Amino acid sequence: MTMPEDELHHQQSTDNAPLIPTSLPPDLAEFLRAQRYACLTHATDRGVVLVVKIPGIDIESARGTVPIHFQHELYEHPAAPVIRIVTTIYDQPRSPLRLETFANVEDPQQRSDYAALAEQQELFMLFFDEALQHRLTKAVGGLDNPVMLDVLQRADQFLAGIPPGQVNFDLAKAAVMETTQL
Repeated sequence: MTMPEDELHHQQSTDNAPLIPTSLPPDLAEFLRAQRYACLTHATDRGVVLVVKIPGIDIESARGTVPIHFQHELYEHPAAPVIRIVTTIYDQPRSPLRLETFANVEDPQQRSDYAALAEQQELFMLFFDEALQHRLTKAVGGLDNPVMLDVLQRADQFLAGIPPGQVNFDLAKAAVMETTQL
């Protein structure tokens, strides 16, 4: 994904639609089309971003200055380590919007994206609606880089202890999803 040059300047404002919308790569758009809510990391020419697909009404609620919290968790499932990022948008403090993102450190692209994110000082969140229209961009600073680096290091160590051929991230992720709540 390439983020337009003009958009970088605009992203400093968190309460307007992007001046130049970012389009999704076809394979990502195809995946997101079937999802009502989705949140995933994606590498761009400006670093790793968080692609968020939520209904337009939720996007409108997230406009303006709202607290956003990221929690990085590592689950050491016998089949694979699972990194889970819980993103909480406190647009409505009594019922905040929570989204989860998973990273598979055995997958070179996902590991690379998480490692790059752990080095960034700012994370851009690109919000897409039901029609996959880019409706909002938020820039979030204050990332907890030491925690992310620690989670990644522990995930790598845990993965190294699983015999080759026995890693099953999908099984581990499903187990984590069954035991956690948003």
